[in-house]
Amino acid sequence: MFQTAPGVTIPFPDKIQEEFKVYDGKSIYANISFEKLKPMLTEFYHSLPEPLFFVLQLPLLMHEERKMGDSNTFHQEVCYLDGQTKSQIDDIMEKYGQILLEDGMSQFAVASHVNNEEIFIQKYKLTAFYSSSPRRFIPFLKRYGLTETDNLITVWNTFSQETPGECRRVSINGFDVYDVAEQLKKQGMYRAKIIES
Repeated sequence: MFQTAPGVTIPFPDKIQEEFKVYDGKSIYANISFEKLKPMLTEFYHSLPEPLFFVLQLPLLMHEERKMGDSNTFHQEVCYLDGQTKSQIDDIMEKYGQILLEDGMSQFAVASHVNNEEIFIQKYKLTAFYSSSPRRFIPFLKRYGLTETDNLITVWNTFSQETPGECRRVSINGFDVYDVAEQLKKQGMYRAKIIES
């Protein structure tokens, strides 16, 4: 059965299949069961040309959200850590990968400065692979047991007023994604923009 991350609850996991849909010239969107996320993420960014960059997207903390002045809209900060080697990304994933993958609040990506190919692990762990030639990743996805479909049913299709999904902040030994952000900012990660959630 499809596994969700510890920080994520979805109403009908039985309706989610490990499938992907190709958007030619743009991207692939994929439902990846939780236990496969880390190996697929690692293999994907190891295939990218260096230098790489890391992206972390987090909801604004409440005191910052209040300063935005619009109580009907929520915002996220988008942070970048540029000019990374694969071994530097390996180090980030070794230190913080468990929290990033288990957490329900954050979204993150690893991409190449050279060709802009990217893996983006989004809300509810829906995963996007961006590329101008995404079909080249089909053998990689099939190797992990995913199948191609023209009608991708994602968790978003299963939500309703009566059956919503839930995303939660995960803390491991008192350390969460906001602590990860603080640590990475010490390594040069910077806030690039604030966007609406």
